[in-house]
Parts: sequence; C-alpha cells; structure tokens
Amino acid sequence: MIIKKYDNFINERLGVPDKIVNSATKLYNSIITDFQSKASDDVLTDSEFDVQIPITIQIDRMKFKSVKFKVRLITNNKLTDKVDVISWGVMSTPNSNDDYKFYYKKKKDDIIDLIVNYAISPDATFNDVLADILKDKNRTIGILSHELKHIYDKYKFGKKFLADIVDYQIWSETRTGFKPIDEFIYYLYFISKTESLVRPSEIAGELISSGITKSEFKNFLEDTSTYQNLLDIKNFSFENLKSKLMVDIENIRKLFVDLTDETDEEVIDTVLNITYQAIVKGSGDKMIDVLRLNDPSRQRIRDLEMMIFGMCHDVEFFNKYINKRIFNTKEDFFLFWEKKLNFEGDKVIRKIIKLYDMCKDDKVDPLMTKINQNGQCIVNPKLYNELIVKPGAKYQIKSK
Repeated sequence: MIIKKYDNFINERLGVPDKIVNSATKLYNSIITDFQSKASDDVLTDSEFDVQIPITIQIDRMKFKSVKFKVRLITNNKLTDKVDVISWGVMSTPNSNDDYKFYYKKKKDDIIDLIVNYAISPDATFNDVLADILKDKNRTIGILSHELKHIYDKYKFGKKFLADIVDYQIWSETRTGFKPIDEFIYYLYFISKTESLVRPSEIAGELISSGITKSEFKNFLEDTSTYQNLLDIKNFSFENLKSKLMVDIENIRKLFVDLTDETDEEVIDTVLNITYQAIVKGSGDKMIDVLRLNDPSRQRIRDLEMMIFGMCHDVEFFNKYINKRIFNTKEDFFLFWEKKLNFEGDKVIRKIIKLYDMCKDDKVDPLMTKINQNGQCIVNPKLYNELIVKPGAKYQIKSK
C-alpha cells in the first residue's frame, strides 16, 4: 500500500494523474466495441452521429458516470486515405464566471463530452473509420489521456482566465496561408498553458499502452510527433522563420495579387507585418466580442459605470489585455515569442523526459541481481566496515 501511494505521488508529480491511462484505455476499448457494433460496408451518408458510452471514468479521485461522444465526418475529395483523423476535443461548460474568470465545480452527475473530427473520402464506409481507429491504438490512447487531462485540470484548478481562453482560441483558429507562419502560430497553441499541462499524460498514455521498456524509451520518445514538435519549438528562432519564408517565397507571392514590383525581402516584411497585425487584431476582436463591447444594448450599462466609478470595468480590462499584446515593432513581437517558445519548449521536454520512470523494467539476468552495481561514496570507512559490511569471519593460522 505504501509503495502504491508513493508510485501515485511520483506519477502526479510527472503530470500524469493516477488512473488516467487506465481510464483512457477502458474508454478506447469501449469506443471500439461501439464502433464494431456499427460495422458496415455502406458508404457513409451522415455528417455526424452521437455515441453514449456507459462507462465510469476515474482520474485520481474524480469520477464521471459516462461519456458522450460526438463523431463528425467531413468529406474531402483530395484525401489519399479513406479516413484520417483531424482533431479530438472535450467540451465543458463553466458553472459560473466572475472578475473575468470562468469557474468549474465538479458535480456527481457530470459526464465527459468528447468530440472527434474525421476527414473521409466520398466513398468511405464505417468499416474504414473503424480500421483507422484500430490501427492507431497506442496513439489514440495517448490522445484520450490528453483529453481526459484537460477535464481533470479544469476541475482540479477550478478556474480559467478569460485572457488565456481568448489567446488559446486565437492560436487555434488563426491561419494565414503562409506555411512557415502557420507553423509558428501552431507552436503558440502547442506550448500554451492549457496544452503544456496535458503533454505528459499524452505521452504516458502512448508509452504505457505500447509497453515501452526503459531501454526503448529514448527511441520511442524521439519518434513521437509531440517530442519532435517540442524540439522544433525549443530551437525556434525569428531568423530561421525568415529563412523558411524565403525558401517558400514562390508560394507566398501567389497569395498576393498586388505585390509584383517588391523585392523578396519586402514581401517577407509584409508577411511578418500581416501576421503580427492578424494576431493582435484577432485577439482584440475576439475579446471585444466576448465582452460585448460593440453591443448597443449594453451601452447604457457602460455609461452608468462611467458616471458612478469614473470607468467602465470591461473597457479597462480590455485595455490591459490588449496593451500586453502590442509591441513597438513586429520584430519585437517575434523576438518576444522566440524567447517564450524556447523556454516553454525546453520546460516541457524536461518534464516528459522524466516519464522514463514510468517505463517497464527490462528483463534482467538473474545472475546480475546478485551483483551490487550501485556506486557509493564511503565517507566514514570505520563505520562503513562495522555497520554495512559487518565482517564476521574468524581466521586461524595453522602451525607447521
């Protein structure tokens, strides 16, 4: 019992709550069972369907009574495979909000609301969907661990800040069409506070379900897309971003109809400026929309606040939010994020490397267990001899 408690404590410190991988595995198996009951070679016609899974999910001490699972199917004529997964997600509604924070309180009857988006070819069948989720078992269990950790974090911390939510949404939704820039924005999403918290659980789910041993850990980790992304983020630089844009300059020029006389350097400068403006403007527009600052029906409330307090709290919050996202130049913006990406990427890598302790032990030759392979520093030879080695042999010299 003591050993199990210690093991649970270590796992929690690694960012992997107790029972989360077991629950993700159970959930995966339940999804497979449900999908197998729907097996069919008929071409898919529905764009989405719901699955209700009667399963108890436990993460540490949190329990959920069931899982509601929505599957969305998006037809894509350019798809090379019959089916390809686009994204997974969880949906949860806050219980209340106050002072620009959203609060989450766990209730006994809470369920987990999952969603998965699939791209499908026009001739895809349900059996193709089933085959796709079966072939990626270990990766899918890792993703489910990732999503369950999102739910756990919301109730564990109990609140989320509006500023963080808006940033996360902008990084998830903003795309420019410039491949190196969109990669950069994806990095911002990847190392957001929300996503960084769930990366260890994601890797742990895949690691445990794959049965990775300690000697296999290095190769396993280096092959994961999560680690590869984190390595790119850790090594990201503004100069390298500009170099990538230069390499892709032909495709970038195709996205402009009026930049025909400008040099390549001037085109790239325009791209960087568009990116900076798009993120700042997108953040501002989203926050204005959330706060309803453009809603005429709330103008009277804002006028009353100005009369009574000499300020409008929503406007004051908005100004503080947007001022932190405005830089003197676009170069300052990108250099700020260069440092931030490098720091956060390195931090998450250091954390997931510690998952080595969760790997299975390799098989050890019984002979080797008889040999003390531990190094040690003998500080006090006298006490070491008396208390550790404890020599007890009696010698006798036979006379000739």
